Amino acid sequence: MRARRPPVLAGAALTALLLAGCGGQDVAGTASPASGAGPSSSASPSSSAPSSSGSAGSSDPGGADLAAGLLPAEAFGPGAQVVPVGQEQLEQGAALSAGSLEGLQVTPPECAEAFQQSQPSFDAYDDVAAQVATVGTTTTVEALVTGGPAADALSGFQGPPAGCEAIQATSPQIGTVSVQYAALDVPDLGDGAAGFSVTTTVAGPDGQQITVPALIGAAQDGERALVLVSTSVAGGPLDQAGFAGLLEEAFRVQADALD
Repeated sequence: MRARRPPVLAGAALTALLLAGCGGQDVAGTASPASGAGPSSSASPSSSAPSSSGSAGSSDPGGADLAAGLLPAEAFGPGAQVVPVGQEQLEQGAALSAGSLEGLQVTPPECAEAFQQSQPSFDAYDDVAAQVATVGTTTTVEALVTGGPAADALSGFQGPPAGCEAIQATSPQIGTVSVQYAALDVPDLGDGAAGFSVTTTVAGPDGQQITVPALIGAAQDGERALVLVSTSVAGGPLDQAGFAGLLEEAFRVQADALD
C-alpha cells in the first residue's frame, strides 16, 4: 500500500457524480446508451492564448488572485457556460461525498484505504480558485490551488495501487459503485504532470445502470497546482486528445497570468 496521499481536487470514484452536481447537472436517471455512443468532449483548446481573461473567478474572495489564472470561457468551446465555484462550495460538495462513504465496503478489501484517500478535500489548501464549464453534456472543472499539500499535488494523481485498477464500493447511501481506472497520456508540463481516466458505474433510481466517464489531469507549477477534470453525464466517450490539449493550454494561461 502506498503512503497516504495528500488531499486532491478529484476524488477517484465519486468524482464524476460530484462534479456534475457542481456544474448544476443532474445525473440521476441518465443511463449510458446501450451502444456506448455519446457526444465527445467539445472542450478543445483555442489556437492561441487569450489576451485577457474572461474566466469566471472563484466566488470565494480568497481565490481572487488565483482566479486570474483560470481559462477564459471561450477556451472550453463554443457556447460554453462557465460558473465560478468558491472554496466553500467545493468543501460542501466534498462533505457530501465523504458522507456517502459511511459504512463503506470495498472489494478488494486491500483497496479500501486508497479509495477513501482519493475522495476530494479542500480545507487543507491555503487558496483555491475554480470554475465549472458546461458544453452540451460535457462538464469540465478547472481548479488552481496553493498552500498545504499543493506543493506535492502530483502524488495524488498517479492512479491506483497495483491490483486496484478495478474495484467495487458499496455503502447504504450510494449502493454499489463499480470503478475502473486507466492510464491517460498528458503533456509534459512545468514541474510535472499526471493523469488518469475513471469510469464509474452505478445503478440509477429506476435500477438502470448509469455509466459516467471522467478524465483527470494535474500539473505542478512550483508551489501551485492545476487540476482539470472532464466528465460526460450522458455516458459517452470523452476526447482524450482534446482534454490533454486543454490541460496544456490551462497550464500556459495560469503561468502567464501568475508567474
